[in-house]
Amino acid sequence: MKVRTPVAAIAALALLALTACGSKGTPSQAASDSGKIAVTLSDYSIQPAVTTLPSGEVTFAVENVGATKHEMVVIRSDVPIADMAVENHETNEEAPGMEPIGEVENVEPGASTDLVLTLEPGRYILLCNLTKHFERGMVTEIKVA
Repeated sequence: MKVRTPVAAIAALALLALTACGSKGTPSQAASDSGKIAVTLSDYSIQPAVTTLPSGEVTFAVENVGATKHEMVVIRSDVPIADMAVENHETNEEAPGMEPIGEVENVEPGASTDLVLTLEPGRYILLCNLTKHFERGMVTEIKVA
């Protein structure tokens, strides 16, 4: 029994270390060695590795792990997500209070692409604006400090 105790302790410490490396850490924890911020597109969600990041040049490493084509639109806005204008099952990117910053389109299933933007401090919405994708929950927000 005494021989198993160190093994159990080492296993517990290893599990703790892996748990501590989760994807919702600080920007430096979630960014890869290249400084990219991972964003996962799936059917139907957008999941950035971090939700707060510093201002300046940002490279989003966008990967579609879903079964359908997606896009990622970045909009600077203080409009609450629930109040965003939707017309014909798409978000009106040009509505008052919306400032489109950049996007990647037609990201096929299994594909990855980078989006490089210079972001000023503020609140940003990441969304997929293909028909009905926003309505199905493909939207999230990030803060830039």
